[in-house]
Amino acid sequence: MIRAILGGTFDPIHWGHLRPAQQVQQLLQAQLHLMPSAQPPHRDYPGATATQRLTMAQLAATALDHCVAEDWELNQARPSYTAQTLAELKQRWPQDTLVFLCGADAFASLHRWHQWQHLFDHANWVVMQRPHSQVTFNATVTKVLTERQITQLDQFKQQPQGAIYLAATTAVDISATAIRTAIKQQQAWQHWVPASVAHYIEQQQLYR
Repeated sequence: MIRAILGGTFDPIHWGHLRPAQQVQQLLQAQLHLMPSAQPPHRDYPGATATQRLTMAQLAATALDHCVAEDWELNQARPSYTAQTLAELKQRWPQDTLVFLCGADAFASLHRWHQWQHLFDHANWVVMQRPHSQVTFNATVTKVLTERQITQLDQFKQQPQGAIYLAATTAVDISATAIRTAIKQQQAWQHWVPASVAHYIEQQQLYR
């Protein structure tokens, strides 16, 4: 089985996360795991609690095919470092192929990730590129991409780990910050998230 893993703060989770990930899931014929991060090392603590963010991910998962919410990082008493998480998930699913989903903007800063040289030890990567987007990679990231990129999807799906595939995914111009701001300012925001997530946010009175 191919397990595609989308991590993030998900505060809240929205269609900007879900639409591109759904496209990759269909491309790979994979099981999609939505994995909220526990203690994001590179930003402040999120506005919703860990339990609320997991619940929103669970609700979002029900809106997609072959999708589940993953509480692995929320159960770890440490910051969420991708290299470590992927190593642990590979121990959990030794027979499966792990594919980590990453936006091109985040991939451009790969050389600043914790233990970044080990990010490919246990998983393949799909870098999700927006059409007509011009994200530039520095020399280090370009070298990694040159060494690991596989352009043929069928060949990529056969790799046990260490390969990178660039996938053109639909741009959905939404941010969690914009949603939180719209909620505070009592503007329309519900169309940016699955209906079940919107109902939960209203029920819990989040981001007000």
